[in-house]
Amino acid sequence: MAKPSDSLEKRSKRIRDVIELREPDRVPFAPKIGNYYARGYGISMYDAMKDIRNVAPGVMGFLDDYAPDLAWAPVMYPTDPPELMGSTYLKCPGPESGLKLDASFQIHDKCYLMDDEYPEFLHDPSHFFMTKVYPRKFAGLAGLSKISFNNPVEYALYIGLASFADPEVQSALQTLMRGGEAAAKWFSGLNQIVGAIAEKGFPLGAAGAQTCPFDMFGDNIRGFMNTVNDIYDNPDELLAALEYMTPLCVEGAVASAKAANLDFMFIPLHAGIDAFMSPDNYRKFYWPGLKALIMALIDIGVTPYVFCEGAYNHRLDIIADVPKGKVIYMFEDVDLAEAKRIVGQTSCICGNVSTPLLAYGSRERVIEETKKVMDIGAPGGGFIMDCSIVLDEAKKENMDAWAETTWELGTY
Repeated sequence: MAKPSDSLEKRSKRIRDVIELREPDRVPFAPKIGNYYARGYGISMYDAMKDIRNVAPGVMGFLDDYAPDLAWAPVMYPTDPPELMGSTYLKCPGPESGLKLDASFQIHDKCYLMDDEYPEFLHDPSHFFMTKVYPRKFAGLAGLSKISFNNPVEYALYIGLASFADPEVQSALQTLMRGGEAAAKWFSGLNQIVGAIAEKGFPLGAAGAQTCPFDMFGDNIRGFMNTVNDIYDNPDELLAALEYMTPLCVEGAVASAKAANLDFMFIPLHAGIDAFMSPDNYRKFYWPGLKALIMALIDIGVTPYVFCEGAYNHRLDIIADVPKGKVIYMFEDVDLAEAKRIVGQTSCICGNVSTPLLAYGSRERVIEETKKVMDIGAPGGGFIMDCSIVLDEAKKENMDAWAETTWELGTY
């Protein structure tokens, strides 16, 4: 079947219809794309992450091949900023890390706030970020641990200023400047690609992202597994940390969404899966911050694009508690009929087409799975055809089968 040839206005209306839980003219096709822009189009991960402009042909090729109703920006980690700063947790493909040129990046779960450091963190979180978290995350920023700049008393101010004469502190500041220059170059290239997507007539989907307060704290400060364990080991300290992280998270998301004039904000949920916490603990530790983020984005007219990673069958009633027709929930592993019945009453749903199947399965199985998912999710509207996890690689014949089946059978 020939791919659709639609205008920007027609694609945008189709997406708006399903967000607002109406039946569109057909089921939107909008896979969430990760490394596939590179791997699906013969571009090495090293080249793509070294200079984002190198992946532009892959982005344009995907748009030409599959005409998505929402186009994802190529949001990858840049190689140069973390390597210039001596990252201790992120490895990028290439000679610096020893990873193969077509390997994906690797993020190591590490702890930057030790068990006995909660009081210090809660006393002055910003100072803790500067003098403990960043020096531990980046070897090139070790000198920041010597900064003492949090006493506004006049004479103490001059004592604090003296730390900036230390060679290690000066080296850290110079490292930050080099990292900042590399990051600015990266985002300049990304903005060029985003502009080209719009020029080709495709609505921009996820071009900005924000984790919820629990994941923000777990991913970047305390460590993923430590934070989950703190639900039982340090519940009061964890709640206090989340109370601090929530306005930080919300204010950052709102500011970045406004600055980039975003229509959608991607929110990947890392620690909220069924296996890591009970529904009661989800309500207590996870959902309040996530809902605050969702509501703040809705208030400024941005659609939260919430990715429920992992199995998400035991908290559907919780996440359904949002304003009707304002949120997209994408699922990796869920009872889709239950998600449609519960979450689908208030929010658009998508996902659950197996990404591993697209990468390793047969064309026939892809067609079968696409039909099954569409039969459950599409009736009544409020559904987008999407894969289970972010697409890094897939067989071309399977991608063709997936898109063509959706176009052919997805009409109302």
